[in-house]
Amino acid sequence: MEPTPTPKARKTTLLATNDQQLAAQAVAAAAYWPGAAWLTLRYTTPAAFSKMAAGYLAAVGSRQLAGSARPIAADELLDLDHRIEANLYRVKARLVDLYDKKTAFAHYPALGIVKAGAAYIIDRDRTKRAAALLTLVAGLKTEKIDTGDYGTAFWAPIATRYNELVEHLTDTNGEVSKAVAAKDTLRAQIEQVLYSLAKVLDANYPDAAHYKAELRAAGFQREKYR
Repeated sequence: MEPTPTPKARKTTLLATNDQQLAAQAVAAAAYWPGAAWLTLRYTTPAAFSKMAAGYLAAVGSRQLAGSARPIAADELLDLDHRIEANLYRVKARLVDLYDKKTAFAHYPALGIVKAGAAYIIDRDRTKRAAALLTLVAGLKTEKIDTGDYGTAFWAPIATRYNELVEHLTDTNGEVSKAVAAKDTLRAQIEQVLYSLAKVLDANYPDAAHYKAELRAAGFQREKYR
């Protein structure tokens, strides 16, 4: 009489939640599968899954690459925001020098300055601020306050760089959205196949030790997942 197989614990997570780890798991399973000729699934093949795993690994990399430049650009925009807000009073002061304080308010719109509550600012919305900075640079010349250390020489580079960064982030956000969509679609397919493979292994290795060893051979290294 053959010994009764040791029951298997089924509480441990089979699949990684981290994209990089799941991609590595898929690649490992794709490498394992062709060597287990008995293991078949009706809806896909080892070759098809190998291509899928490689595609998912590439999609994960594309998602990370697409998003990697965003923090740098965002930090630079924050620095520019600080410079704008720290020096806008200089423009207002030049207007007061040309006109009296009350009349100066009427010239703010020509310089891209808008009212926000009790304050007069360059709009804080990034897209609107980018456009307002161009208005400011043009307005400096119109109001004949474009000379000096805080005239066009100061504001034009800020306006140019601000617009470049906002455009870059807009393009990057679009690329990230596409990369995320591609990655998520492949992830769902990868997870379906991996769960199917695990179930087939489960059915064919009733002994807990043998099942665990075969899972590990197939790339299911559960203790490393997070």
